[in-house]
Amino acid sequence: MKKCGVVGLIFLCLGFLPYFSVAAQKQNPLPLDSDTLLTTGASYFPYVDKNALDGGWSVSLVKAVFKHMNTPIYIDVLPWQRGYKWALEGKYQGTFPYVYTDERAKSFIYSKQINSIPVRIYTSKEMTVNTLADVTGARLCLPYGHSLSREQAAFIKAYKLSVQRAVDAGGCIVQVSKGWGEVGFTNGYLQGDHNSALFEVLDNVNIIDIPVATIPLYYIVSRELENAQAHIDKFNAALAFIEQSGERRQIDARFETIANQN
Repeated sequence: MKKCGVVGLIFLCLGFLPYFSVAAQKQNPLPLDSDTLLTTGASYFPYVDKNALDGGWSVSLVKAVFKHMNTPIYIDVLPWQRGYKWALEGKYQGTFPYVYTDERAKSFIYSKQINSIPVRIYTSKEMTVNTLADVTGARLCLPYGHSLSREQAAFIKAYKLSVQRAVDAGGCIVQVSKGWGEVGFTNGYLQGDHNSALFEVLDNVNIIDIPVATIPLYYIVSRELENAQAHIDKFNAALAFIEQSGERRQIDARFETIANQN
């Protein structure tokens, strides 16, 4: 997984009040009360996915929040690292969905939680796992650049895992499938229709259906932006409104149904 924390897929904005902007690049921050330019990444099912309803779970929630804020939004899909960098520099008003890390919090202000990731582990075919205790002392593969959440770090410490690295998530799957490593992290929401390429390599490992952790996902705004905290406060208030009105529950229920159709 990239900056977000686990494996995922592609985004398409299906605008009504929100609009989609192709590769817009602003050199200076926009006023936060004008039409708001946001960015997200690609390939992160079910949160951001061109094949998912409304462009993905996180996308649908963010669109509902900004609709209640009466603020039209433009959402650009960019490579994760580029979108993160440009959001940090203020070329975008905010980006999503991201896990919390202490290092990232030095540069970004986090919203209230918008989603959560059910984390699972996968193992080599030769490894038998009946309980999580069976992975104690195992070699865990992480992609280079992977930002560990607090929950993942706690899991590694609790089960005394040693960490080794691969170029990317696919590389970790290969390592584990060949027995060079024994364990990897993955998103508990996986669907063949949305992850066909991923499922080809995952066929060589065992996904263990035991909850490892639940990691919150957030909308984040660079601390360098003018009135960034006020913007997050406004976002959080609108998020609270759609929670109280029941709109969030309706969105969550639709995506929970889709995400659990494995």
